[in-house]
Amino acid sequence: MVIDCDPGVDDAVALLLAFASPELEVRGVTTVAGNVSLADVDRNAARVLDLTGLPEDFPLVSGVAGPIARQRRMRDEPVHGPGGLGGVDLPDSPRRHREAHAVDWLADEALARPGELTLIAVGPLSNVAMLLRRHPAAGAALREIVIMGGAAFVQGNVTPAAEFNFYADPEAARCVLESGLPIRVVGLDVTRAALFPLEAAEELTALSGTAGIAGQLLSAYTRRVTAASGATGSPVHDALAVAAVTHPDIIGWESGWATVECSGEYTRGALVADLRTPDRDRPTQIGRTVDADRFVRLLSERLAGYADA
Repeated sequence: MVIDCDPGVDDAVALLLAFASPELEVRGVTTVAGNVSLADVDRNAARVLDLTGLPEDFPLVSGVAGPIARQRRMRDEPVHGPGGLGGVDLPDSPRRHREAHAVDWLADEALARPGELTLIAVGPLSNVAMLLRRHPAAGAALREIVIMGGAAFVQGNVTPAAEFNFYADPEAARCVLESGLPIRVVGLDVTRAALFPLEAAEELTALSGTAGIAGQLLSAYTRRVTAASGATGSPVHDALAVAAVTHPDIIGWESGWATVECSGEYTRGALVADLRTPDRDRPTQIGRTVDADRFVRLLSERLAGYADA
């Protein structure tokens, strides 16, 4: 698998979960502008990879710096805090990104192992859409694309209609969802139903090494989320997308047809899902239910495994 991300606290936690999961062979990490600028995303991704103990030559490849068809819109007050990692101060990393562009590197990886590579995309879909446009054969060679994005049957988190990743680059999201490729969508319908409690985050904070840092990230993030929303915990959106690959039955899926609204005055970035006719063209699996307790246990246990690391 490859993880395409825009760290962001929940992206950082998703990366830590992925590298703590024996079910996965992660071939590399690609980055895309989203929660913060591409420069900050690149810096954050390198710092998080340092926490995993991976060698410095592990593939880390920078990608698209903004939406494929419109000007980028930044949040006024990012939920991820200063710099994108909740204000947690991680040391600068000596890692260097590959000279290749993420889109071309992804194409090479997919073509080198046709039918084997799963792409987990947990940021705006700008890199993925450019991959499908520039290298259609590589897109067709992917085993599956697992997307964190969208809000099919609940309200969005940027507008009433739209979740952030789809709102950030709706044309890219539409391109990917209408590609006809095997796709699973992990949206707000399930991530908001699997809240990570502040107590669980603080238990991690008390541990040593990377486990404690993961706890700091989650604690800062959860406090921001709960202060703004009054919720009892935080949705760790991107980590649930990783869990959907390691434990597919943690989510209940429904088949349907999906696209993204790009031109609506009030609905830009909205995920439009039709589950009435699952045998229509371009079927997509959309997460509808989640075993929240199991997810919290899984994430807690695997992050705790980083103690002393």
